[in-house]
Amino acid sequence: MAQPDTTAGNPRVSLTGYATASAWAHFGFDYADWFDSRRGRALFLPLHYGCRALRPIAPAAGAFSETLYWRHRWFSAWAHAQAPDLALEIGAGLSTRGIAYAQAHPRMRWIDYDLPDMVAAKRARLAGHALPDNYQLEVGDLLADGFGEKPASTPDTRAIAMTEGVTDYLDHAEKRRAWTAIASLLSRLGGGRYLLEVHPRDHIDQFGMAARLMFDVLRRISGRDLRNQLCVNADEAIAMLEDCGFSRARVLPDAELDAAAEAPAPAQRAFVLIEAQV
Repeated sequence: MAQPDTTAGNPRVSLTGYATASAWAHFGFDYADWFDSRRGRALFLPLHYGCRALRPIAPAAGAFSETLYWRHRWFSAWAHAQAPDLALEIGAGLSTRGIAYAQAHPRMRWIDYDLPDMVAAKRARLAGHALPDNYQLEVGDLLADGFGEKPASTPDTRAIAMTEGVTDYLDHAEKRRAWTAIASLLSRLGGGRYLLEVHPRDHIDQFGMAARLMFDVLRRISGRDLRNQLCVNADEAIAMLEDCGFSRARVLPDAELDAAAEAPAPAQRAFVLIEAQV
């Protein structure tokens, strides 16, 4: 029997999931070619080359696809710097960051979580690949009661959690539920650090017409008015995180970001990275 052409895509994966998977492959992240697809390339490459064409005349809008690369790289570099015993990536999508990190650090454990359909689609695509024994892919819903079983740990386990490209899709009530669930999970593990990106509305509005067009496209894809779901500024996000059970949260300054001097200038980046701690 003929095997399905998995490079064509799968309807259980979101359009943004396909696009970012092909972005990670285009930018050369380890094992990312496993999830590259024709659908993903059709979504990402016109955007990427369109941004490159815009860069000389509209630097901020033109930097959009490049900042996807830096965001993913900074999440990976942050995880490496934490030297975790246990890493939890929630809403991991088709990222292969956990596979690559677990392969390189066999004494730690990495668990990727996502919704059931995404996990099923990802497992199907991973079936032909050898995975490290210390990597797990599990179902987990941040908005469900009692998110996830507590992974096995000891009092001295160094635990981290991260959500890349996840919580800005949630409204404020959903953000609070998600961040409370992550803080609770880290607390049950004895404490830990959490990394997320936030696109504050005051950053987005600096991009003018380009931002309005992008959010109109996202509204059509997602059915949500995503701009109005964003935090007004980074201070609001930090206050919400601390209200949800984190003892401290802060914006990571450029001085702590890997090779930040080579990245688009802060004024051309629509997001900030926030580290929260329990």
